[in-house]
Amino acid sequence: MLPIVQAMQLLSEAGYEPLGPLLPTREFPLLVKKQQVVSVAKIVRDDNLPVLQRLKQQPVPRMPQIEALLTRPDCVVSIETLINGQTLADQLRTQGPFSPEMTARVATELLQTLQALADREIVHRDLKLSNVMCYRDHYYLIDVNAARQHHVAQNADTRLLGTSGFAAPENYGFAQTDQRSDIYSLGVVLNCLLTGQEPRGPLDTATRTADEVWGPIIAQATALDPDQRYQSATAMLAAIPGKSAPVSPQPKPDTPKRQAFKVQLTAKWQHRLQRGLVITLWVLYGLLILGLMGAGWDQATVAAKINFWSSGFLMFVAPVIAHYFNRWLKQQWSSKQWSRYRWWLRIAETVVILAGIIYIG
Repeated sequence: MLPIVQAMQLLSEAGYEPLGPLLPTREFPLLVKKQQVVSVAKIVRDDNLPVLQRLKQQPVPRMPQIEALLTRPDCVVSIETLINGQTLADQLRTQGPFSPEMTARVATELLQTLQALADREIVHRDLKLSNVMCYRDHYYLIDVNAARQHHVAQNADTRLLGTSGFAAPENYGFAQTDQRSDIYSLGVVLNCLLTGQEPRGPLDTATRTADEVWGPIIAQATALDPDQRYQSATAMLAAIPGKSAPVSPQPKPDTPKRQAFKVQLTAKWQHRLQRGLVITLWVLYGLLILGLMGAGWDQATVAAKINFWSSGFLMFVAPVIAHYFNRWLKQQWSSKQWSRYRWWLRIAETVVILAGIIYIG
């Protein structure tokens, strides 16, 4: 069975409603909804599962939270919180180069996130402009599809991943990636923000920012030899200019739990309101049907009664039956089948109902 079909079955069994792909050219990642909360579903590679399990147990502030891992022996789907903002790549295109002060703020928040990942022995491996999202005036590191756990005794990564221009040399098999590899990528990102130019190769004096303060910081962060770079995110954070200026404090470790509680509480009340509205509509619908039945008894002949009730059935009952039949079909079919045939079903039910009304009339 195709992974996409298996993933859709897993989502359906867990009660998630697909809303549409996050990217127009790919079926996954997929936006999904459950109890009025919109999340992102992704198909997970086997070698990425340990990282996601650790992030689920130990969430990192300013990263998408792993809400659930849906598993089968041959398919795993992750459910992540939706961070719906503007990427650094988008901001750079619309706003132009960042000021040194704004760059310091981005660097501070990302270094705090990288240190939290290092504490969990996780290397992101794909830090780039399009994987940093500005959301509610904070900078979030997204997309852990390339992330891996660091192993002290390992000489190189088992999979070579990273984005050209942003990835450190060790991403291509020269050594095992570690926290210093993410620091290299961050240095490239910060240089892009200051110069307004995306990398076309390794940074050198010609492509590195001329800023007197930031130039040496970025040069050390992007040194080809990992031993010449900052050895930790904390060490680089100490070199960031303007540390005396107030910066946004890192959220407390239990912040994701509080956020999850608020989301659950809001979803609970929304669910109650929605349920109350549905019950009210069904009561009104029942009263309407009773009213139609009563009006039918006022007809003079049996034939007139049958015609009246038949017309009422076609106009008020048949569409409801057709709606629930379509919902049942949607659960039985794949998303591709449903997208292909749903409008034909709508047209067919409309034609049948109109034909019945014309025939009776």
